[in-house]
Amino acid sequence: MFWIVSTDFLPYFWLILALIFLFAEMGTPGLFFFIAFSVGFLITAFLAFLGFSFAFQCWSAIICSLVVFWILRHYFSVKSGKGEETNVEALAGKKGVVLKTLERNKIGKVKIRGEVWSAVAQGAEVLHEQAIVEVVGVEGNKLVVKAVKES
Repeated sequence: MFWIVSTDFLPYFWLILALIFLFAEMGTPGLFFFIAFSVGFLITAFLAFLGFSFAFQCWSAIICSLVVFWILRHYFSVKSGKGEETNVEALAGKKGVVLKTLERNKIGKVKIRGEVWSAVAQGAEVLHEQAIVEVVGVEGNKLVVKAVKES
């Protein structure tokens, strides 16, 4: 045996690690990274209570954490069958109204789908208030818009 360790405290060690990583996950919401380690350590604590060797516990912690991480990644990266875009990608091609005039190299405001966004005009055109615009892209945290031509 390569480790000479008292096995009486190991289940509690794994439980404490599971709690630490659970609290780390609560401190970083939406990431779902630390929860994989928390679940892996929880499973390992159960195995430690059953009396498995320390080496087996370490391997189970690693393997269980990786499996849970893969499952969470797969679950949260699955797209809907409709291929719907979300967040900023969903705004491409949408039309809106200028709330604050968009001048060259100056940020203005547009309202698209009921939300107010910072925006810049495409090219050198000036877009005045109440003009109808279309989203053509995103630059950082601003939308790039162009005027919609009246037909």
